[in-house]
Amino acid sequence: MKVAKTQILYLIFFLLLASSLIANGQDNQVVVRGRRPDQQRLEYPGMGLRFFPNGSSQDDLAAHLKRQGAFATVASERPSPFGFSLPRVRGQDARFTQIFIDDLPLADPFAALPLVEEMDLPAFAAVEATSGSAPFEVPAIASRGALRFQVFADEPMSVAGAGAGAVAGAGAGAVAAAGTTSWLRAVNSGAAATSQLYLRQLNSRGNFRYYDDGGTPLNHGDDEVVRRVNNDRVSRFAMPAFLWRGDATTVRAFGIWNQSRQGLPSLARDSNKLPARQEHNIGLARIAVEQKLASDGNVIQGAVGLISDRRRLDDPSGAILVVRDQDERRITTQTADLGWRGGCIGDFAACRVVLRVDQSAVNSAVNSSGISDFDSLGGAGASTTVLRSVRHAIAALRTSDQDFNVGSVEAKVDLATYGGSSTMSPRPAWSLGWRLPAFFSVRPYGQLATEERPPSLLESDGDGALVMAAPDLRAEGVSHIEFGLDHEDDTGGRAVHVAIFRDERKDAIVIVPSSISSYRAVNLSHASSVTGVEFSAEKSLDLLSPGAMRASASWVWFRTQNTGELRIPGVPFDQGAISVAQPVFRKPWRSVVARWTSRRRGSVYRDVANDIELPPWWIHDAAIDIKWRCAEDTMTICSRVLDFDLGIAVTNVADAMATTYQTSSGQSGKTGYSDVWGVPLPGRAWTVSLAASF
Repeated sequence: MKVAKTQILYLIFFLLLASSLIANGQDNQVVVRGRRPDQQRLEYPGMGLRFFPNGSSQDDLAAHLKRQGAFATVASERPSPFGFSLPRVRGQDARFTQIFIDDLPLADPFAALPLVEEMDLPAFAAVEATSGSAPFEVPAIASRGALRFQVFADEPMSVAGAGAGAVAGAGAGAVAAAGTTSWLRAVNSGAAATSQLYLRQLNSRGNFRYYDDGGTPLNHGDDEVVRRVNNDRVSRFAMPAFLWRGDATTVRAFGIWNQSRQGLPSLARDSNKLPARQEHNIGLARIAVEQKLASDGNVIQGAVGLISDRRRLDDPSGAILVVRDQDERRITTQTADLGWRGGCIGDFAACRVVLRVDQSAVNSAVNSSGISDFDSLGGAGASTTVLRSVRHAIAALRTSDQDFNVGSVEAKVDLATYGGSSTMSPRPAWSLGWRLPAFFSVRPYGQLATEERPPSLLESDGDGALVMAAPDLRAEGVSHIEFGLDHEDDTGGRAVHVAIFRDERKDAIVIVPSSISSYRAVNLSHASSVTGVEFSAEKSLDLLSPGAMRASASWVWFRTQNTGELRIPGVPFDQGAISVAQPVFRKPWRSVVARWTSRRRGSVYRDVANDIELPPWWIHDAAIDIKWRCAEDTMTICSRVLDFDLGIAVTNVADAMATTYQTSSGQSGKTGYSDVWGVPLPGRAWTVSLAASF
């Protein structure tokens, strides 16, 4: 494990050194500065949006996702200007939301969740959010939804003039009663090479207010508004990146280092009784090389990467871990892929083939005997080591609709072999999407996909303490079908999206109690399904002279079935959002934009038996963004181009925290608002961010 960590440090050092040497060896040019929109729609068979950082309140990815009805963001337990929360797409379990950095999937082989803890929007050029099948550029099957973080934009950076070109930005943010964040981003761009360094420091107390029912929602005597305890957090994040484009060769490289120490959040009101702590260290590095074979667009790509993830839990009082006082896990994953893309079937289609190998080693150790010198894996308690090897063969085809105007069709096949104590045979998965030519300004599209998720190592092998091994688990199968219509006028000022979809899940894997102090993963014998109708619309309205008001609405209706006539708990009857952005003042060198977002979550059942139904709620958020370009303002004394971005955001403006419900037997109870049951919504919170770029 020490070797893997050293390798990552060497790779990150190489990225910094190479970017400095190659960039300085080029005739650099001055970067043309310009504004771009907060988001744009993707030309994609489904619902897809690309979000951009802009230095204001919209630098929080959650601020963008809250404006979309298809994405439900879990209320952050540690509010911060750049707090990352893994969204649920169309009511699905968050583990079906796949995460990519460029074309690298971040999957945790142990827990079957994306290997992501913190992802800052300002560190990337753009973030793509899609529902349904994954875009053609992502070599993977993602039938439910995906987030793709792009280190550099697909298109080369606009440059002009001569001399040295560099852009630097710095910012700071603060959340009332939560903490502070500071970040720095430096970009050096030349004619062929671009290098970037992003650094961030987060200090958070996380003691937000919420409504606590004392664990007994039918007893009003112990209800009160309290603050989250044992929720403090210190986190450091660094990301160097490098891009070099030659005549026929392109080199892309990036590294991520993230270290965090935090308390394990608890609903208990006495923090002195909960000294439980968690430490998380993650290192990631990847280098990819693309080589054009000829002028016809055929490209060969090869990449290698390394991921090291280490988590440690300490709970001397046993209040959180219950059966042990320490737990440690380390995952080391080596990745390698080789691929080709280019024209096929003449000029009719573009094809892509990728072969990928992921080799993971998972070391777990627990201590339940009170030994205090638990400093390394295997040093105390029980220790286990498991291996997992995954081999993917992925093929995709897309027609060239720009040339032939016949729409786009893509198909993918993913074959994987899994090792470990649970023997899994290769399992195919496929995805088919089409987007037909526009007919009277209406463009139809459709999607079909199916895949099987094998048991994670936690589910099949257990963790040696709390989760018992279950070697007889079957892979769970998921399928997706969707049909929709898109309309957009020539100016792009209005867009309408309508879709109907159905997701089915067979042999679903869930972890249930097996004894007083242990759990075990089992397959559910019955199938579950989510059927929905999705609608979204955008419109620009010229109401005030400073500029057009941008209004959007998004809504999704769900019909779920868990067993018999019972609904799936945690999936609401409907969810949606209404968002408005109105320029208040606008000049070439100064602008003020006011924003309002209202989010709705419909009625939702809290339990499997559908006994407790929570009523619907609305949560309102407001923000104002101010941009100022110093050198173009004749009223200032600035002598250089210096941009300021000030963002002020208020989440949960109405300070809504509690809701009253009735059980099927007629009893009345009161509990806290939550996007996902068990995670209380914070009360009203203020966020102030200030960024400067020069």
